[in-house]
Amino acid sequence: MWRSGLRDNNSSHYLRGIIVFFISAVIIIGLGIVSTQFLVPGKASYNWDSGGTSVLPVASTREYPVTEEGESPFVAVVEKTRDAVVNIYAEGENPNARNMDPMWRRFFGLPPRVSSYGSGFVIRPDGYILTNNHVVQGGDKITVTLSDDRTFDAELIGNDPQTDLAVVKIDVRDSLPFIELGNSDDIRVGDWVVAIGNPFPEQGLDRTVTVGVVSAKSRRDLRFGSDTPEYQDYIQTDASINPGNSGGPLVNLRGEAIGINSAIASPNRGSVGIGFAIPSNLARIVASDLIEEGKVSRGWLGVMLSELTQDQREASGVDADAGVRIADVIPGSPADAGGLEPNDIVLDFNGKEVPDLYTFRLMVAEREMGEKVDLKINRDGKEKNISIILGDRDMSLAQSQGQMFPDQDRGDDDPQNTASWLGMSVETATPILARQYEVDYHQGVIVTDVEPGSPAYRKNIVPGTIITKIDFRDVRSKEDFVRISNELQDREKAIAFYIFDLNGNIGYVALKP
Repeated sequence: MWRSGLRDNNSSHYLRGIIVFFISAVIIIGLGIVSTQFLVPGKASYNWDSGGTSVLPVASTREYPVTEEGESPFVAVVEKTRDAVVNIYAEGENPNARNMDPMWRRFFGLPPRVSSYGSGFVIRPDGYILTNNHVVQGGDKITVTLSDDRTFDAELIGNDPQTDLAVVKIDVRDSLPFIELGNSDDIRVGDWVVAIGNPFPEQGLDRTVTVGVVSAKSRRDLRFGSDTPEYQDYIQTDASINPGNSGGPLVNLRGEAIGINSAIASPNRGSVGIGFAIPSNLARIVASDLIEEGKVSRGWLGVMLSELTQDQREASGVDADAGVRIADVIPGSPADAGGLEPNDIVLDFNGKEVPDLYTFRLMVAEREMGEKVDLKINRDGKEKNISIILGDRDMSLAQSQGQMFPDQDRGDDDPQNTASWLGMSVETATPILARQYEVDYHQGVIVTDVEPGSPAYRKNIVPGTIITKIDFRDVRSKEDFVRISNELQDREKAIAFYIFDLNGNIGYVALKP
């Protein structure tokens, strides 16, 4: 029941209130700012502002293109793509209540399970669907609703927290409509784009469409807390990306997906015209790896990088705004085997100019293990071409640790140089190991390998993660890890791990044996 507030029994106050109310209403209506808010509890809020009449002509904020027949070109785009956009519902254990006594869980009103809605789109007619990792992360039951309202249980084929992408699959007998991935390198700032989502079909809000332009390209270093992806190359758009639209396609006027809608920058959790989409060229590589292998293979050079200073550019004769400097080369790495040296300046990678450090890291990561790449470098003021066979980022780090820094005592006489539990292998963290994984050093153990499909894998533990506590007990070495894991072998409930992720963020992860 709604209450308008406390009433005063004094009639003069009552009449004064009525007069103030009508005067206020007249002023508000006269200003043309009557606002109505419709709130869907726990999901999203919707606001409509009714504009008042004006004696002046009102200019349109944007002129939309039309076809020769006077029809918006977006109509054809939507009709071509909307049936391939799906709703995704993920349900899983509540991480905030997993280790809590049931009595306290009830006291704080924490449900044992939580759920989330998002969008996705079919990328192959046999039922493969692309979405965001954060849409399905932590879900042990995933349900997909198609445009024709058919509902299917979905299998998580693979997820990649480092790009915030995931692929799920449904078993269908018929061929599904799908959206092709376009070439995101071809888009230009100012190009028209259409964002499509399928957020809340049960509320009649399925297959929503918004239109905008590409506002910027290659947005990087965005922070999303503990879920911040390591590899970022976002397309920015002013097409509204509202709650529940994450994972839906950002399409061009040909009906090709050139991005996967993923995030917004907003002071109020609603769209204010600053949205971000993962480019399709990055998504294509990740999705292909997930479908074929269940995980992503990333190329690895084994170098430390730094931006070039102006003095270094002038001394080496390198043009402005191009190239990155090799600060160090890890012994035994592909870069070492290929002949890269500290202070080399990389100008070109596989025929493409290297504009900055971040782009170079992405260029390398997008290639595959075993692939031969050509680099043009500047060494001591002279240009030189070299070729390198890339290693796998995770595998190469783990395998080459025994060869790196031979002056470092790594206990090589011990046949068990690593310890394994819950699908992850660890070593005692050292400043040198942290440097190899390009993470900040913290006392504990560092994850060197993760088995696909394991409890650690399902909770997005990746090589380079540093564990400092298990079950709220300090972990200072591999021996501590082994001792605590042996003590918890018979534990049936989830176990809390205190970790530092690859971005240096601190958090708890609960792994269930």
